Amino acid sequence: MRKRQVNLKLEASLVKEVEELVEKGYFRSKTEAFTKALQLLIRTYKAKEIREKIEDIRRETENLPSTTKAVAELHEEED
Repeated sequence: MRKRQVNLKLEASLVKEVEELVEKGYFRSKTEAFTKALQLLIRTYKAKEIREKIEDIRRETENLPSTTKAVAELHEEED
């Protein structure tokens, strides 16, 4: 995967906390720590978007007849 360099100015306290996580062995480097953090952030927002879409679909379809009920009624008519 192609990589690009990004320069950030961060609070010193945040960088210190990340450095401590690296020192404790949670990450191999600050780059890895920040990459994992950004991946988690992106996943969180994508999951939020999916939940919102599902909720929109639920709201739009909640007054429609039940598919299960419709199929059961069709089978009853056939009998």
